[in-house]
Amino acid sequence: MKRILFETDWLASQPVFYNEKTGHASHNINDVIDYANLELHPEGLKNYLDFGYSVLEQTPVMNVKFLRHSSRLWADEKGALSVEYLGDQVEQWLDYRLSEEDVIDLIRERVQAWEHTVGGEIVIPTSGGYDSRLLNWCIKDKSRVRSFTYGVSDNQTESSEVMYARQLSEILGTRWEQIPLGDFHNYFDDWNKLFGVSTHAHGMYHFEFYQKILPKVSGGNPFLSGIIGDAWSGSVNIDVFQRYSDICRLGYTHGLHADSAQSQIPADSSLLLSYWEKQKERLKNARFRVVEAMRFKIILLCYLRNVPSHLGFNWWTPFLDIDVCMAMLNLPPERKLDRLWQKEFFKKVGLDLESMNLQTTRQNTLDLQALRRIPVTPLNVNVLKNTINLDYVEWINRNLPNQSIHWTKKILSRLLYVRKVGGVLRRLDVKDSFKENARRQLEAYNAYVVLLPIERLLLRNQG
Repeated sequence: MKRILFETDWLASQPVFYNEKTGHASHNINDVIDYANLELHPEGLKNYLDFGYSVLEQTPVMNVKFLRHSSRLWADEKGALSVEYLGDQVEQWLDYRLSEEDVIDLIRERVQAWEHTVGGEIVIPTSGGYDSRLLNWCIKDKSRVRSFTYGVSDNQTESSEVMYARQLSEILGTRWEQIPLGDFHNYFDDWNKLFGVSTHAHGMYHFEFYQKILPKVSGGNPFLSGIIGDAWSGSVNIDVFQRYSDICRLGYTHGLHADSAQSQIPADSSLLLSYWEKQKERLKNARFRVVEAMRFKIILLCYLRNVPSHLGFNWWTPFLDIDVCMAMLNLPPERKLDRLWQKEFFKKVGLDLESMNLQTTRQNTLDLQALRRIPVTPLNVNVLKNTINLDYVEWINRNLPNQSIHWTKKILSRLLYVRKVGGVLRRLDVKDSFKENARRQLEAYNAYVVLLPIERLLLRNQG
């Protein structure tokens, strides 16, 4: 008799991995890989390198797949697995429309209903951006809120995230703290244990962030997350697709990927072509493109849920409820442009932080800070040489940032962006070599965090 092992929601917000050959299934990819008989899947690897994470139900490992949205994984009496694809709920909600006021009321009602079911202090990661700002406002009993923020600029205290969050807390009367970051390269092993080769290793800063929050709050705290709220409210817009190669834009990688042309394993694009043939008509709909972008990226984005849950927080968000998400997504395009509907709401309730002339910086150097504090171990050329082009691996290792950046280059880089002084230096043809080096180093680092899980996978197979 067959039984259901797992079922995914409309986004597959909690990934499910399974091995077609062994019959193993788990939320953790490491539990289903047969390391003794490891073989890489050519297109799974190719797509992983291009996107930075696994897509289209296939991981980089042969026979190891994951459930797409709206699916069930069945096992028969002998343990053989089969997948059942359910109807796509989005079809029923794609034209669901509410007024802006009703959308805000719906989110507030959901948050306060959840608030009444949980006890103790409520942890809210707060960037001061629109999503966390709205969630802080929604909580009825502000005395329960514990909001925490990390900065991403050279001087983390001057980061816009920190300055906005501090101001928001002062207005709402909530308890707020800044959490300094920079040592998250200590958490590569923790990341690998949770996510393995399903996605690149770039979310370790969340391990550091929440580990530093834990001693400040009581155990099992309710945790309110703004995960992908920006996607539904207007921040994600994807142009019309003309051909199957445009699918890469669904990945929304922000440069965090590697070069698949450097793979040593020949691969075709049959998975991408099959997806294109099945979905190209639906992808003509701008709202559906946003939904699919989040479905593509959920294998990565699940860390926003799984890291705090792993550390013992009682995680929840309103932004995975399909009616909330689709009501936001279906607001008039002209009102979603630059998130105008939210900007006007925040003006109305006195939370228009952008008009308060706060002295902030939007510089983001967090990765480079971490690399200078704790330089990463170079990729193992011998382990990767039969999988990834040797010259590419060596280029990555050669261009990874370290602690030896000369102080004069740092000063020169800063002077180039000081009014008048910078203009004089540019007229003298003084080039910002530090900035160019940083760009190249960041590209190398992005490729590094994509290849590191592959290296860990191959090492485990060898030992």
